[in-house]
Amino acid sequence: MIVMGGLTASMVIGLIRQRIVAGKFGTSAVLDAYTAANGIPELLFTMLAGGALAFAFIPVYTEHLGKGDTQASNKLASQVINNIFILATLLSLLLALLAPILVRAPWGIGPHFPAEIQDLTAQLMRVLLLSTIIFAISSILTGTLHAHQHFLLPAIAPSMYSGGIIIGAVAFVPSLGIFGLAWGAVLGALLHLMIQLPGIIRHGVRWHPTLGWRNPALKVVAILMAPRVVDLLMARASIDWINANLGSGLGEGRVSSLRYAFQVMNTPWTLIGTAIGIAVFPTMAALAAQRDISAQRRALSGALRAILTLALPAAVLLIVLGRPVIGVLFEGGEFTAQSTELVYFALQFYAITMISQSVLEVVVRAFAAQKDTLTPLLVSFFTTALNIVLAIWLSRPRTAGGLEHGGLALANGVAVGVESLIGLTILHLRWRGVDGRRILLDAGKAAFAAFVMGGVILAIDVLFSPGRLVLLLGGGALGGLIYFALALLLGIEEIRTLPISFVQYVRRRETKPSD
Repeated sequence: MIVMGGLTASMVIGLIRQRIVAGKFGTSAVLDAYTAANGIPELLFTMLAGGALAFAFIPVYTEHLGKGDTQASNKLASQVINNIFILATLLSLLLALLAPILVRAPWGIGPHFPAEIQDLTAQLMRVLLLSTIIFAISSILTGTLHAHQHFLLPAIAPSMYSGGIIIGAVAFVPSLGIFGLAWGAVLGALLHLMIQLPGIIRHGVRWHPTLGWRNPALKVVAILMAPRVVDLLMARASIDWINANLGSGLGEGRVSSLRYAFQVMNTPWTLIGTAIGIAVFPTMAALAAQRDISAQRRALSGALRAILTLALPAAVLLIVLGRPVIGVLFEGGEFTAQSTELVYFALQFYAITMISQSVLEVVVRAFAAQKDTLTPLLVSFFTTALNIVLAIWLSRPRTAGGLEHGGLALANGVAVGVESLIGLTILHLRWRGVDGRRILLDAGKAAFAAFVMGGVILAIDVLFSPGRLVLLLGGGALGGLIYFALALLLGIEEIRTLPISFVQYVRRRETKPSD
């Protein structure tokens, strides 16, 4: 709940950021260039300092903390920071030199763009790579704070990043054009880093100027990280690279439309899947270190049931209220009604992706907690190939039976769903069960309540034709009440236990000093 609260604030600021960007650039060719250019820096960040490093670093670092060895844990954190910083800098320089090739090549991120947009994409990429170097350090601080069970500052940090982009859009764009957004992203990365420093100081984490190549713990981190790097490389390529490569040939505005739709979908995904995954991961790592399979099974089951209870109604709301959401958030200036239709078409298919990605957040962490990053990699080889095949097939023109840019969103959702199911099957075999019957029962109840909620909202829209804002606020509020009422009647446990657990946590915190 703490993570969700912090991320809710960051999502609101993120949507404000997108509203400002939409008003200035709409779904224009220059925003297509920015969106495509940002794909490779994000890919590099994800590989080196994002999910890959967190999955490898937190279990090893938590083990040191559990032994009370502050000196060893500080040295490990410092060594990871120093090595990742050097590696990120060198790779960013290499990618900056190769930027024109990475854009123009048939397998690149913009092979079908006009020549001037290709040049712009390469130039923007070079600026955005600077933010990756800063994020390389900041993300390690995030993992360190999570290992200390400190979630507040890392949850606020994304708001600081969005704030930097807002400053870029308002202050830099008038003189620098689209480059103002890129320099705003660099500023946002720096703010993302600085907001976490007080937490690092509070927990007594000290930096040491050492690379530690002979440190066995650092070697363990590197070994655990390597498979996850390849896994995330394929996962991000399935989203950013494939979308940019195929989307660049579908017409102006398709690449940026996919990005807008992805960001709208990313709000519930982050608040539900990512928040629960982040919160449960340190606990699962500690349980795995104790070799308590029964407790790991309960933690996985509880996390998945909570995710499905929240993700299923969120997906239905994206479909039935997606058009007014996009219109209210983005329409105005360069973002027209046609832009809304382009984004909404993709968003309908991203609703499926939101469910599957949220589930995957917990499944992959269950493996990482056991220091197993190889199994998810082997699974992703198959699902990445499936994603590519589906993307090529589904992104055909509608006249040929395809779904154009909507097909790219659907391909990702199906492939990730298959990946989650395979991962759960493997865990079921290892642990002799994952409480599957209870998970499916709660998911079925949640799906029924969500479909009833969606039907009521659609009926209101057809019978009364309310305005966009009225439908969004009134229909959304009524639909939410209907869902939670039905969920309570159907006996979905998480609807009661989540708020009760939060109240109990607050009471424990209030009484702790006097105990």
